[in-house]
Amino acid sequence: MALTRNKKKWENQGYIGLAKKDLNRATLATMRQKKRTTKLKWVKGHSGHETNEGADRKVDEGAKKPTHDEIPLDIPPELTVTGAKLSSMTQSLAERTKLNIEKIKAEVEDACGFRPTEPKIWKFMRSKDLSRQIRNFLWTTTHGRYVVGTHWLRDSNSQEEKERANCQHCGKVDSMEHILSEIWRLAKELWTKRNPDWPWTGLGMILGSCLATFKDTNDKIIPGDARLYRILLTESAYLIWKLRGERIMQKGGAHPTLLEIHNRWIKAMNARLKMDCDMTHPKYEKTTVLKTWKGVLKDEDQLPDDWTAASGVLVDIQPMRQQEGGREREVWG
Repeated sequence: MALTRNKKKWENQGYIGLAKKDLNRATLATMRQKKRTTKLKWVKGHSGHETNEGADRKVDEGAKKPTHDEIPLDIPPELTVTGAKLSSMTQSLAERTKLNIEKIKAEVEDACGFRPTEPKIWKFMRSKDLSRQIRNFLWTTTHGRYVVGTHWLRDSNSQEEKERANCQHCGKVDSMEHILSEIWRLAKELWTKRNPDWPWTGLGMILGSCLATFKDTNDKIIPGDARLYRILLTESAYLIWKLRGERIMQKGGAHPTLLEIHNRWIKAMNARLKMDCDMTHPKYEKTTVLKTWKGVLKDEDQLPDDWTAASGVLVDIQPMRQQEGGREREVWG
């Protein structure tokens, strides 16, 4: 289990770059507080095990709560393990994280008029509006842990691996910012169906999209805009990352076609819309979902006022047919 297997490594690195570090630190401190040895046993899921089934029920109950429970994470001073061993923490690990946090602060301030604190950035990155895969993607990107760009230039890598440092299409360094510079035409097209102002989408704004707020001319928050924005940015960025991985690992470096990019993006948005509808709780989330997607649905004037249970609800951008694809390749970083 990661909790026990990685305990020493986490403590040596001062828990830097660890998701839910406060929770893991408090859990290990609680285990140390016991005078007897604590043993953990892995149990196969969905096998009828009574305590495991009970845990699943608790998870389901927690997911349906409108607000998060406050979990006490205080650690007695005598059980606190602080700091990071310099031998275990590379300088670049801390610097990459710090650089991305500063990008988030600066770009959110430029777009929204306020400068978020680092704790607030990490808190909002765990938004329930995002899937687990996207939360992990944002967290890993913020910590600079993906092997992209100059990461490939390590002495231990082969010459073939070092060549991955630069984009094979344009020759620029294939950094995360470069990778995430495409596909925004579609996201902007859908967004401007309800709001004419499309905020700038740099890496910092993508990572900090859950902090964005939007107000009308009377300085009142526009319902649904912030949620739609974070969904558009994070789903689009994650799709770009997946397409890039497929290009490198499965297709021998071949760039996806304009047709493929267009239709994969629409498929991702419709899947996210369907997930919103499927997970709508009658008491809490229905109004939120309706406000999120208002103004960006196909044939919306023909839909019922409450369309969350209707079938065939789609975003208002049409898939591209083969003959519409035009040129074979999209300019792709």
